[in-house]
Amino acid sequence: MTQQDALTVSAGADHLELHPRLTGANVEDFEPAFFDRLLDARTDILAEQVLAAGEPDLARVAAVLPGVVGYTFVGHSGVDERAIIEPDGSIEGDLGPLAEMPREELVRRARWGILDPRLPLPMLRIDLSEGRTLEQIALAVIGAEGELRVLVRRRELSGDDERVEDLAPGSEQPPAPGEFDAAIIDAWHWACDWRARTSGLSGGDAELNDLALASLWLGDLTMRGRHPRYGIGTYDRFKDHGFPPTVLHLGLCLLEWGRLARAAGIIDCYLDAFVSEEGTFVYYGPAVAEYGQLLALAARYVELTGDMCWWMRRQSVLRRIWRRLLGLRRESVADESAPEHARGLIAGLPEADYHGSDEQWREYYYAGDAWAVRGLGDMARILRLAGQRAEAEVLQAEVDEYRRDLLASVEAASVEVGGAVYVPPGPTQRSPIERMTQDRHASYCNYRYFAEMVSAGVLEPETVRRVIAWRRAHGGELLAMTRFEDHLDDWPVLNWARAMLEVGDVERYQLLLYAHLAHHQCVGWLSAPEQVSIRPDDSGARYVWAGQVVPCQVTVPLMLRWSLLYELRDEETLLVAPAALHRWTEGEGLSARGLLTRWGPVDLSLRSEGATLTVSLSLPGAMPAGVRLRIPRPPGATVTLSSVTGATEHHWDAEAGVVTFRGGPMVRVVAQVSAAAR
Repeated sequence: MTQQDALTVSAGADHLELHPRLTGANVEDFEPAFFDRLLDARTDILAEQVLAAGEPDLARVAAVLPGVVGYTFVGHSGVDERAIIEPDGSIEGDLGPLAEMPREELVRRARWGILDPRLPLPMLRIDLSEGRTLEQIALAVIGAEGELRVLVRRRELSGDDERVEDLAPGSEQPPAPGEFDAAIIDAWHWACDWRARTSGLSGGDAELNDLALASLWLGDLTMRGRHPRYGIGTYDRFKDHGFPPTVLHLGLCLLEWGRLARAAGIIDCYLDAFVSEEGTFVYYGPAVAEYGQLLALAARYVELTGDMCWWMRRQSVLRRIWRRLLGLRRESVADESAPEHARGLIAGLPEADYHGSDEQWREYYYAGDAWAVRGLGDMARILRLAGQRAEAEVLQAEVDEYRRDLLASVEAASVEVGGAVYVPPGPTQRSPIERMTQDRHASYCNYRYFAEMVSAGVLEPETVRRVIAWRRAHGGELLAMTRFEDHLDDWPVLNWARAMLEVGDVERYQLLLYAHLAHHQCVGWLSAPEQVSIRPDDSGARYVWAGQVVPCQVTVPLMLRWSLLYELRDEETLLVAPAALHRWTEGEGLSARGLLTRWGPVDLSLRSEGATLTVSLSLPGAMPAGVRLRIPRPPGATVTLSSVTGATEHHWDAEAGVVTFRGGPMVRVVAQVSAAAR
């Protein structure tokens, strides 16, 4: 990965120095047999290779596979349209490629990137023969008549000679003198304001921090104002707009990064436009799990903001959803003809792609029940918070009984196989999946049904570990990403990430964080497709299998946020640094300011000086929750606790490297981290 020399942009009295970040496709030295081995393997051999070398980092993770070369887009939040920029710099119908050459040559000569880590506008650089270089920068503004106006600057460099051409593809009006530079500076001010309204993070892996927030920026830009848009390109179709995970994933990511008003607007739009009077989603194939997830998202907003006015305004539409779930649950309890171990569980669609199968509409999947339990339980908690205690207790009693039925079914349906325990995706599908990509249904189970089943946080931790272990031992992962048939499909991978974090599967969580950024987002441009290839095409680069989508776009920023602070959902416990890497604490260390929790904002500092690691926490006053701090350490290192100040009591687990305490508001923990064993 490389940086280009700084660029200077001027408009009037404003002078701006930008630092482009460009990277190539890494297409050398990969033989076809290498990909054969990856696709045939039952275990994640690349993960084992990377983790054996120590804590993952972006450069090392990126080096083990070719990059994905695909499109990106430009747009403006005030206009619905977006313009797609192809890997060669072209815009269909409006602008030809930056250089005419086959893809095989392009992926070896080109580098893709963003204009600055703080300004994720797409940049393309192609090195030609005889020292000639071509360069393109693109952005979008609102035109004089309210239309999307794309501006492109193309430069040709040859020795000391430079030729610059400013273009407005698709417009009859060419750029005015200075228009491009002024637009860059306007975009810079907008980006700075956007970042200023996002929880502060500095130090640590600065490159990761910048690219994570840039990815979130692109995810937010995918939307049509507050109206959902699943993706740019393939998925910018009316039938895809109501896909609930667009709002579920983006809304949660915005909340975790402190963008409360933006999240509220997006949630409000979905509740108003996509929830019917019957409590169903206005979408062709909503999954049962998505209903519980939307309830949980609404509850998360209320507990972070304490906005009871919003709750009073929105609870009527939320009631439609939870009453429908309760109605389906009660029907199932009364159904004497239900299949074995399915009585009391909700039958229903697990995935929109199954909407054409009447059988699947009547099938049982634990993912739907787990998230129904989660969402209904979260509604009971918010009812208590709002003072609606009598209704809360009635609802909680139903939730508790529902969870008991679910856990009993999972236990009864699980199967012992060769010393392991196979936990099925539903009570009527008990035959073990021997290979997670053996057929299309197995791939769906791997990429989504198991993931949502374990991410709700209602199953026993040992059950979650069994599901993760089965997936990992039966060909379900590549660099901890999700295999789907012979490609990767990571849009639901946040569910796997959450489950791994909650059961302490830290190394794979850290690997997934970097692998998704390196290998499930397009080289340099950061656009995040729903699906990408594993095996490259004839050019040597991997390619987009299905287009850019919001859930993949926000995977890295949300995982980064959770790696710093994570709240256990059914315990009054805050996890601190649950997946932070030790190297983030080196040098200037890592500082996070104003990270929101349901108890209030938290400031966090992690810094190492030699073997001494100091953690400083500023906690909400009179915080009722306990704190569980994991001391970041390299693989093989040991940790010794030196001191805890500001806490009323603490407990040290030396083997896990975890100190648990209560107290505050200012807590300081000092530990000694040994050198990793060689």
